[in-house]
Amino acid sequence: MFGFKKSNVNLDNNYEKKSQKKDISLLVNNEEKIVDKIGNKISETDFVVENLILTINSISQYIEVQLNSINKVVEEIDTYSSFAEEVSASTDSSKDIYSQTLKVAEEGSEAVSESIEAMVDIEKSVNYSKSVVNTLSTKAADIHKMLDGIKEIADNTNLLALNAAIEAARAGEAGKGFAVVASEVKRLAQRSMEFVSYISDTISEINESIQDTTVAMDETIERVKNGSDISNNTLAVFKRITGAINESNNVTEEIATAVSTQTESLEKIMTSTDDMNRTFENLTFSVETASLNTQYTKTSLKSLYKIAEDLKVTTKDLLDSIDAESKKDTVLRTCIGSCPNNYDPAVFYDSELVDLFSNLHSGIFIIGESGDILPGIAKSWYVKEDNLTWVFNLRKGAKFHNGKEISAEDVKYCYERLLSPKLKSPNSWVLEDIQGAEGFRNGFSSSVSGIEVLDKYSISIKLSKPYSGFLLNLAQSFCAIMDKDELEKGNIVGCGAFILEEKDEKGCVLTSFKDYFNGASYIDKIVVKFGKEKLAQRIIDKEYDFAIISNKEDMDKIKNKDNLCINTNILMGTYYAGFNLESKSIFASNAQLRKALNLAINKKRIISELLGGMGEEAKGPIPPSIIDNSYLSDITYNPRLAEELLRKNKAKGSTINILYRDTSDDILFNKITKYIIEDLTDVGISCKLIKVPVSEYLDPRSIKKCDLCIGRWLADSGDPDNFLQPTFNPANVANLSRYNNPLVIEKLEEAKALINPNKKLQLYREIQQIIIDDMPWISLYHPKAAVAHRKGILGLRLNSLGFINYDNIIVR
Repeated sequence: MFGFKKSNVNLDNNYEKKSQKKDISLLVNNEEKIVDKIGNKISETDFVVENLILTINSISQYIEVQLNSINKVVEEIDTYSSFAEEVSASTDSSKDIYSQTLKVAEEGSEAVSESIEAMVDIEKSVNYSKSVVNTLSTKAADIHKMLDGIKEIADNTNLLALNAAIEAARAGEAGKGFAVVASEVKRLAQRSMEFVSYISDTISEINESIQDTTVAMDETIERVKNGSDISNNTLAVFKRITGAINESNNVTEEIATAVSTQTESLEKIMTSTDDMNRTFENLTFSVETASLNTQYTKTSLKSLYKIAEDLKVTTKDLLDSIDAESKKDTVLRTCIGSCPNNYDPAVFYDSELVDLFSNLHSGIFIIGESGDILPGIAKSWYVKEDNLTWVFNLRKGAKFHNGKEISAEDVKYCYERLLSPKLKSPNSWVLEDIQGAEGFRNGFSSSVSGIEVLDKYSISIKLSKPYSGFLLNLAQSFCAIMDKDELEKGNIVGCGAFILEEKDEKGCVLTSFKDYFNGASYIDKIVVKFGKEKLAQRIIDKEYDFAIISNKEDMDKIKNKDNLCINTNILMGTYYAGFNLESKSIFASNAQLRKALNLAINKKRIISELLGGMGEEAKGPIPPSIIDNSYLSDITYNPRLAEELLRKNKAKGSTINILYRDTSDDILFNKITKYIIEDLTDVGISCKLIKVPVSEYLDPRSIKKCDLCIGRWLADSGDPDNFLQPTFNPANVANLSRYNNPLVIEKLEEAKALINPNKKLQLYREIQQIIIDDMPWISLYHPKAAVAHRKGILGLRLNSLGFINYDNIIVR
């Protein structure tokens, strides 16, 4: 089918033989197409302006809400300020009351102290009285004893008087006088007995009174003691009251100080709020001005669109008036590195095929020359307030290659097909952030809950968590939108700039899709050959009109050819030497030693001698086409410093095991390995090769055998998360170093949810610096690629993902 002869467009005749006329039919074709594309781009810009107007209106509404909120805050602050003043006044009153209460409490404490002293004196007096009464009781007892003696004497005297009377009676007349005496003595003894009995009764009564007095005194002493205890307790209470009052007074003073400070802060807040009010008023004015200017822009674009339509008509009239021969198809020839197993974009994973599939298919977005997204099938889009739900508005009239109009149902079907467990696409990860995607992919649900068709031309996609990089995922070729009805029949019908006209195992033919939503391509056909054998020579021999060059050998052969042009670009990729951080090597546990090896490797020599300049020395892991690396410090080749660090850490003469692909020494990875070994040997490191088959090189079991491996990572999109998550998250097998820093994972998740591009960029810069400090990689270089083409071809611009949008190619 494919003879791959020279192209139908004789570029040499156009530019090398100046005497011949230019191909008028080609000029007519280019003029028609460029006018048509101008109209499409103006229309596309109009969509963007509409989106901008909606955004500005939303901002205006949010500002109004914010202003109202600020005014409410001001009112609340005023109220709170008044309340704070009242609290301050009440606090001052409380301080006065506390002072008075403290004075009363101190006076009460003094009175209780005096009462306690008086009670002590009473207790002493009562105790003294008790001792006197006790003495009196003792004296009364002594008197009672004396009375007992007197009573005994009286009894004896009475007995003697009785005996004397008896004797006087016996004496007769002679004893009469003695009898009178004896009678008087008896009467005296009887009266003594009476007095003794009376005195004894009186003393008994005194004793009883003394006992009663003693009991009363004991009770008085007990009550005095109780009163003293109560007074002591009262004194303690007064002391606690005094302490509490003092403490309350201190707290009140602290409250007063805090209220005073808070009042000052409130005054500052009031000032700041006034500033915010003025700022928002200025912002409102700016937004209104921007809205007005945007409306003017929209009006101008509408006028420009009408002019473009007029230009299209007049150009057609002009071109119709030109006597040009019937135009032949403009055909260009090129090649790609491999042959696709099938032409279903949902399942391809070979990076060599991106060039082909990105031109056969389109999605909601397409990837531009800088790697950023451009409107594809979607003319506009926005995210709702929840920061999760994205709404996409499709272009009306956009068509598939079979002429059928594209609808939101086709989009939903293609996304669910990509996630389907039946398809088992290796690319389903790009949609894993959609709500319900995981359950659907695991067969737990019949549809993806986060994808909803709003109407024929609108679809919403709700994410499980905020992720602004999701839009870049939708621009991937494997997120292409295809005809739902044809897919159900097993046919692949896309909507890209080119239609697959023919194909076999040697190559394929792409034909311009005349109804492409971005305007038909300038080139009618592109013949693509599979394989890059003898690439440079075939470009020189004009078998190919253009081709992508990615190695030194081909570049050396064509770089000085006068009839060829070369355009280069840095790709979103990094070649690196990765440390196995789970190995027992001293390099796995010491970042300073890893830095020493980094300093020991001459990256410039690798780029110059192995790549022929087709690379840029890496400062860090992230390619500069994703995040500008000018803020990073260079880790330049410095073997002397490397040796110093090795000696300092006692690693001079150590051995490192390097994983090696057991195949030809001429493959690039093995050449790089050889250069690294030479540099490490020069600083005193012994290198041992661990050879494994190429097919097993990236196997985790192979990585475990080594201390260092040589790898490469190419980004799928320009999203930093898309580059960092696979290579530095321990949950992913592509993290060959088994690097595990929780802070990096935390910051990656934080950055993933950010919408603000400046904050997002700053956070990714911080993440890259952390990784560089930990040094799980020796970042070697970021590869470059070039597109070589014959003179007279324009628009061959290689983007940072390494492919070309064929619809921009123009033959002069």
